Amino acid sequence: MLRMRAVVIGLLAVAALGIITPVCDLHWIGVMPGASYMPVGSIFLFFFFVFVLNTLLKALKIPLSPQELLLIYAMMAVSSGIPSFGYVLYAIGIMASPFYYANPTNRYVEVLHKLIPDWMAPKNPDTIRYLYEGLPKGMAIPYKDWITPLFWWTLLVLAMYLVMFCLAVIVRKQWVENEKLIFPLALVPVDMVKEGEPEAGGAGQSLIPSFFKNKLMWLGFLIPVLIYSIRGLHFYFPSIPTFKNDYYINFTDKPWNSITIWIKLSTSIMGFAYLIPTSLSFSIWFFYWVNRLQVVAGAAMGFQMPIVRGWFTRSFLAYQQLGGMIAFAVLLFWAMRRELADTLKKMFRKGAPSEDKKEGASYLLAFAGLIGGFLFICFWAMAAGAPFWAVFLWAAILFLTVVVITRIVSESGLFFVQYDMFPLEAVVSMTGSQVIGAQGISTLNAFNHIFPAEGRVLLMPFFLNNIKMAESSGIKRKSLYISMWLAIILMVVVSYVVVLNMAYRYGAVNFGQTWWLSGYPKQYNWDTAMSYITTPVKASLKDVVFMGIGAAVTGFLYWMGRVFIWWPFHPIGYLIAGGELSGTACRLWFMTMMGWLAKVLIVKLGGIKIYRMLMPVFLGLIIGEFVTVGAWVIVDLFTGAKGNFLMWL
Repeated sequence: MLRMRAVVIGLLAVAALGIITPVCDLHWIGVMPGASYMPVGSIFLFFFFVFVLNTLLKALKIPLSPQELLLIYAMMAVSSGIPSFGYVLYAIGIMASPFYYANPTNRYVEVLHKLIPDWMAPKNPDTIRYLYEGLPKGMAIPYKDWITPLFWWTLLVLAMYLVMFCLAVIVRKQWVENEKLIFPLALVPVDMVKEGEPEAGGAGQSLIPSFFKNKLMWLGFLIPVLIYSIRGLHFYFPSIPTFKNDYYINFTDKPWNSITIWIKLSTSIMGFAYLIPTSLSFSIWFFYWVNRLQVVAGAAMGFQMPIVRGWFTRSFLAYQQLGGMIAFAVLLFWAMRRELADTLKKMFRKGAPSEDKKEGASYLLAFAGLIGGFLFICFWAMAAGAPFWAVFLWAAILFLTVVVITRIVSESGLFFVQYDMFPLEAVVSMTGSQVIGAQGISTLNAFNHIFPAEGRVLLMPFFLNNIKMAESSGIKRKSLYISMWLAIILMVVVSYVVVLNMAYRYGAVNFGQTWWLSGYPKQYNWDTAMSYITTPVKASLKDVVFMGIGAAVTGFLYWMGRVFIWWPFHPIGYLIAGGELSGTACRLWFMTMMGWLAKVLIVKLGGIKIYRMLMPVFLGLIIGEFVTVGAWVIVDLFTGAKGNFLMWL
């Protein structure tokens, strides 16, 4: 049975991550603790709780149960990205930067300042200036100037999270029970807490979970320990030989000089590739090369292949990805049409059906929360000056993308997912920027760069992975839901306080990493908004055609996979292929290929029995990388070292 102590420990751990994450991100420690769907900070603390703390508690006869440990992990994981890529750093930077960086050349005062309502950002010049340059000695932090804008933005982000939570509840039964997705990211923490056999000659549970008694697991664990220890020591003692984990291959001859190949070495990526179906791991690296060859072919034929506005990849590839994602989302909902119809019928019957009670949240409340949260987002944006149709379309594209990213994480175990097209760019390609209006562009572009960010830490994948963990371990879903929402709210508040304190103490322009509060909000948000406003963009038939191509290819791959068991190409591989230096596959393709190759050879030579026997080795590759990198983060925090880039995605 879960005890209140697990919730308290979870909240303390969340608060600790709420402090550590901004410190690492802003002081440029070198590893971002919350920037993936398997957060370094959460896994490191979870390892400590399971392997160290709980061993001591077992010796004292007051152990944490597996359910309590998993609840603590769920609270940490779901909230871990909020301080950085998930919301807070981007939000504060976007609120403040148009006022600090305004000058006669960029025309921010003339154009942007008139478009930002008073309740959306603090406008006291000193409040903004001191955020970037630091407070004079003895002056108090001007929290009161931030209360109103942070209040309204908090309501908006909670509405975003509510929609994602309700979507997770709605798709859970189809994905977990009917389609039986494997949820690799949920598999790892569940395996870590499985109890071993009782100690010889004694009663009760073993002091150490069975996961940590497996010698093959420790063999895999040792590999990343050695790799990252050598690299970490080299950072402090340059005379120690080391090696890189990033390699770039550039070509000099045409048309191959149009592409760059990025090889990133990571044991955890290889470990997850071993766990998933070979058709999926094969498709991830295969379609990466398909995209590269598209660029080479385009260069050979002399086509113009511009970079998508405000991002890093070719626009024709980005629009293919977006069209494919929208099509895939529609196909996913079509596949669960009978489940949805049955759910809608049950919603309006008297009394809660057993399936409804099992969810821990009624389907009626889930659908009401989905609709209510979606409409709140629309009305919030309308109050800021965006037309209803534009924000409705923006939000629809966003949440369809969120559903697909959740599916990618749930099915493939990819803990890093980045897409190449923001919702506003899709809307503009279909309608043009002028019809949205200057104030609509200003508002929706801010939404673009606060909420979707890069797709790294959207909350819906965390919600669904945590629900899967609860199902596997016997945690009551209602307890899980309440605990997750407490963690989310606490993390938002702690992050606000920590980031504002750091900025006013040091000055945002003096951080080791000025990207969050300065470079990104100015360059990718407000400069892009100004470009749309001052140089209107017309609707593009070409972009819409590429979206249609992406939708058609995705539909074909999905249909073939459903009809023919032997079909080796998975639509997820196509959807994440991305660009040379952007997107998911460019970072993950090589080690995914290594994991695919290892699995193919092991199954072919040793059969399924050897495959299962060796699985702990690959789980060790995963846990060892995250724990070792987390340990070096602690070392760097104590020494004050900056730029120790051991694991960078």
